[in-house]
Amino acid sequence: MSPVIPVPEGEVAKRPLHFFWLTDYSGSMSGKKIAVLNQAIREALPEIRKALINHPQVQIMMRAIKFSDTAAWHVGPTPVSLEQFSWPELGVAGLTATAQAIHLLADELQLEKMPRRGLPPVCLLVSDGFCTDTEEEYLQAIRALDSQPWGKKAVRLAIAIGDETDYDEEQLLKFVSHREIGVLKAHNPAELLEYIKWASITASIGASQGKSKGSHTPDAVGNVVLTPPPQPILSASEDVF
Repeated sequence: MSPVIPVPEGEVAKRPLHFFWLTDYSGSMSGKKIAVLNQAIREALPEIRKALINHPQVQIMMRAIKFSDTAAWHVGPTPVSLEQFSWPELGVAGLTATAQAIHLLADELQLEKMPRRGLPPVCLLVSDGFCTDTEEEYLQAIRALDSQPWGKKAVRLAIAIGDETDYDEEQLLKFVSHREIGVLKAHNPAELLEYIKWASITASIGASQGKSKGSHTPDAVGNVVLTPPPQPILSASEDVF
């Protein structure tokens, strides 16, 4: 558990907000998809910093999980402050071990690994395909995530890339905490750019105004309000994924 650090007189006491990227880098992400994903996350980072200027009490700590044949840390497991965080180029390979990525996330959301005074974590899952772990493994991963108090209180959003036949919307929806938002569907590069920026900024601002404090507020589920996502962006037929 994070130590309590005394705050010098006159300074704002910061509360940590842990932000997790979960990104698919399977073979089907090759070409335009992975290029836009890398670009979108890099463009989102300064926008998040700008949006948090009016919330000096919040300290965002980021890390990233990547998944293909297996899940592994892309940045982490040690959290990196938003000011110091940079996105390493992500390539492509293998299958889509979404369940393993969710298990890795759930493990990091254990009470003893999270700060007592933390804000609701933000977890953003981006994928373009069906999970290649078994259905039971996927459901076990979701149960593991929901069994953690911080897992239940987290702002969990999912962005699906490509045509609706390329992924399992119902499966991704099980990860999502805000059913009124649903699964964000990026059919083209412009939508993926917009949804990643919207999700990362809106979730961070929403969580920064949340009330969750570890196990001390068991009724905190759903206390983070999100503004509606942007409308789908129309594009030429040749500009789809």
